[in-house]
Amino acid sequence: MLRQVFRAIILSFFLYACNPSGSQSGETDFIFDPEYPSSFAQDGEIIYALKIPTDIVSFFEETGTGFDPEISCPLEKIPLYENPEHIALLLGILGVDLSYCTLFERVNESAEYYFHIELLADKLDLPREIFEDSPGEQRSNLENPDSLKNQIYEIYTEMDNHFQESEQLSLASLSLLGGWLETMYIGVVIYKDKNVLEMGNRILQQKYSLNSLSGILANQQESLMVRRYMHTVNKLKEVYDEVDIRYESEGFEMDDNEQAFHASVAEISYKPESLEEICRIILQLRADMLPMINR
Repeated sequence: MLRQVFRAIILSFFLYACNPSGSQSGETDFIFDPEYPSSFAQDGEIIYALKIPTDIVSFFEETGTGFDPEISCPLEKIPLYENPEHIALLLGILGVDLSYCTLFERVNESAEYYFHIELLADKLDLPREIFEDSPGEQRSNLENPDSLKNQIYEIYTEMDNHFQESEQLSLASLSLLGGWLETMYIGVVIYKDKNVLEMGNRILQQKYSLNSLSGILANQQESLMVRRYMHTVNKLKEVYDEVDIRYESEGFEMDDNEQAFHASVAEISYKPESLEEICRIILQLRADMLPMINR
């Protein structure tokens, strides 16, 4: 019953029915920027409830750009981190970077990120069963993008299960934060440095996943590190609140299992400076999150 009520609320919140004139009442605070021709975002899946750090990695797929080794997190100083909460953040970050390398079938880079994920997991005393493949099987997975994608999903699902069962909820939430931020960071770099305008729409549509992340973090504020980042996350959420997104009812589908919805068309109303501010905050937050690496 609760699931049905929740589903109805989500539907009523997202669906958009165009009126005959095509205008919308009550939206005078928002403008369409003609310099951003992709104000209408075509077919896509939108995650509205985060579960694991790599949930939104499809965000940076099919951008028409090649692999950029400068985008992902440098690994040289990763072994220096000892604080469990820093390590949880890094596990989320490196999971997304591993997914980025996998997207471009970069076997050697994937192997490096996989190794460092195992290293960090050992520091948190995570069960070795999470990484249950033999060395030969690991190498085979690294050379097969589809197998590696499945393995990444399984690893991070098992990590989250362990955090939940051992009541290390702050570590689970920080891992989510690291993964969400790294995904957004890669998207912002592609949008700004690679001049992929469609990525601007993808960034704006992460309003819903940020709402989910914010709610998860808000429940773990006994952690000093969570509280430290909540201030910036709330600032980011305030900027996202200036973005208005409506979806056509035709072709709209809810996927309760994946906690996502599929929408055929999204109409996005926003102030151009809001998108710029979102990008600025994401870049700054990522720099603040990795102090050793950014020295």
